[in-house]
Amino acid sequence: MRAVITFHHLGDARGPLAFPVASFTSLVRSLATRGPPIVDLDRLLAPGAGAGVALVFDDGGRSVADAALPVLRDAGAPAHLFLCTGWPEGDAQARRGGDAFDPLDWGAVERLHRGGVAIESHTHGHPDLRGLDRARVEDECARADALIQRHVGRAPRYFAFPFGRHDATSREVASTRYRAAFGTRLARLRDGDDRYALPRLDAHYLRGAMVRDRIDGFPARLWLAARAALRRLPGRR
Repeated sequence: MRAVITFHHLGDARGPLAFPVASFTSLVRSLATRGPPIVDLDRLLAPGAGAGVALVFDDGGRSVADAALPVLRDAGAPAHLFLCTGWPEGDAQARRGGDAFDPLDWGAVERLHRGGVAIESHTHGHPDLRGLDRARVEDECARADALIQRHVGRAPRYFAFPFGRHDATSREVASTRYRAAFGTRLARLRDGDDRYALPRLDAHYLRGAMVRDRIDGFPARLWLAARAALRRLPGRR
C-alpha cells in the first residue's frame, strides 16, 4: 500500500477538518509498529517505491506545531505541511473558512521545519485555481514559494491545490514549479497516476479504530472504496 493521508487540524472541534489528537497518536503509533512505514514524499513517490504512507497537513493551523509535532518527534516520523502562506501573514482573505482554527505564525513554521516537517506550498491566498489565468496562478505560487524560502531557507518541492480543485492551467503551472501536486480524490497511490493530480486519503474517513489501526487491511480498503464512490456522486465531496 502507498498512500498520502491528509490532516488539517488536530483537536476536538466539530466538522470534518478537525481530527482528534488521541486518534492521530493512535494512527501514528499503529503505522510505526504495524506498518506501512511512515515515509516522506520523496521516498513515497520515487520510482519503484515500496509500501509506505506519507502524512501531510493542509493550510497552517497552530495545532500542527502544538499537537502534531510532539507525536511525530516521539515516533521519529517525517511529515509535510502544505502551507497557505496568507495564514502566517495575517491575510484575512486567505483565512476565509479557517477562522475556527488558530493560525501558525512564522516562528512556529520555522519550528516545524527544524523538527522535520517539510514546508510545502498551498498558494498564498487559497483561491479556487480553476478558471484563473496563468499569470494569477503563477503569482499565487510565486508569492508562497518566496515566503517559504525566506523563512525556512528551502523552496517547497510539492504542492496541494486549494480545495483540491484544479484545471489544465493550474496543473501546467504546478508541473513547472514542483515535483508533484495533489488534489483531494480519495484513493491510494497507483502506478500511472497523473503526477500533477495525485490522490490522497482524507483523515476524516479514518476516525474508526478498525480502519485507523489497520489502514492496509481489507475492512479499511472496503470502507475507503465505498466512501470514494459516494464522493463521486453529484453534489458530494
